[in-house]
Amino acid sequence: MTKQELISIIEEEIDSLLDEDLGAWFGKGAKGGVGGGGWDRYNTKGERIGKCGDSKKGEGKPKCLSKSKAASLRASGGKKAIANAVRRKRKKDPNKNRRGKAKNVSNRPKKGKKKAKRSKS
Repeated sequence: MTKQELISIIEEEIDSLLDEDLGAWFGKGAKGGVGGGGWDRYNTKGERIGKCGDSKKGEGKPKCLSKSKAASLRASGGKKAIANAVRRKRKKDPNKNRRGKAKNVSNRPKKGKKKAKRSKS
């Protein structure tokens, strides 16, 4: 086996291992990710409005959630929990067309400090 043949075999193996597809990551299929999995955009009513990255003109800042994260939020608080996550995202990062690093906004609200009850002595 020549050096060139060995290099060719190694390159083919590397290509097969690194065969990544963003379409597969974000999901394929019909509008929304129910059929194809992936990531979906949600509005402030907690409704799925399409695939992540396919925003329409006039829409606010998108909140994209994976299928599993959306299911988790839905199980913990229904559409209200998803809607709250979208509102927090838009409040902390209102500029839809901002350039640069994305602002990561938690899907769950921080729990506020509870006031300690005063004991009557």
